[in-house]
Amino acid sequence: MLNSAWRAAICAMTGVGLTLAAVPSASADDPVVTPCADRTICTSDHGSSTAPGTGGGGTSGGGGGGGSTCTWQGHEVPCWIDDRGAFSAGCYYIKSQPQPLGTEAVWGTHTAKDGAIYDKSCILDDGFVPSGQVFLAQPVAAPPPKTPRQLAWEALQTITVGDPVLHAAPGTDAVVGSPVWFWLDPAKDVAGPLSSAPLQGDGFSVVTTITLKRVIWTVDSGPGEPPRTFICQDTGTVFSAGGTPTCSYLFTRSSAGMKDKAYTLNVQLEWNVTARKDGTTAVDTTNMGWTTTGTRTLQVPVNEVQVLN
Repeated sequence: MLNSAWRAAICAMTGVGLTLAAVPSASADDPVVTPCADRTICTSDHGSSTAPGTGGGGTSGGGGGGGSTCTWQGHEVPCWIDDRGAFSAGCYYIKSQPQPLGTEAVWGTHTAKDGAIYDKSCILDDGFVPSGQVFLAQPVAAPPPKTPRQLAWEALQTITVGDPVLHAAPGTDAVVGSPVWFWLDPAKDVAGPLSSAPLQGDGFSVVTTITLKRVIWTVDSGPGEPPRTFICQDTGTVFSAGGTPTCSYLFTRSSAGMKDKAYTLNVQLEWNVTARKDGTTAVDTTNMGWTTTGTRTLQVPVNEVQVLN
């Protein structure tokens, strides 16, 4: 039986509509796949193998992103995974690259004129297990065209966000109970918006754009204490005497007990994600949140005000 870890893996693969067109279950000539001892799925091959997705009457159901899912042992699984291939009876098949030499044993009595060698990986209750290579006389089902949503997600991965440079004022003589002004260098690759290059689909293209939603500042509270956070709605305003900050924080105790006698801060940037097909039609980007974490830190010493009687 597939456990929760495996189900979670399936959810991760299908969460942004990565389930694709159904591949029918195996024909009588496919490898026989049977459960073993509740956990593993073992195989026994016989005769020539018909390609997954080319015969029989499979079971499929509706999936996210306009694609379909296959069913295995009562669970929905993707019918196609890009790096594993087409699904059939508990296993995925993808053409081996490069193909083995014609003298290798995996070919048996076959040659490249008869078919091709495929990498096979089967489902365990906690993921996949490589199951070697098999000969198939017919090619496996080709992956269906990607949906606009799938391309939007792929385009999102290509967007490069800059590493924010953090600033504070006062930077060296802040005091308890007095707001400290914070901001980031207002560089285009940090403040946004940022867009991907167009990704080409089947007769259309998709561009994904991210727009800064908010900046989450994290303050290291020291050993044994959880970090504190404060949220600003933009990158902040560069300090100017007599100006008004759009991002500030009030420290309630000194940093005397902290490492280097200063608070250490870093930031995460949260982005809104939008995408357009062919430059005009909006693409569904529901649940496509995007967060980037800066590598730079900022140290701010905070002093206690001494009141003289």
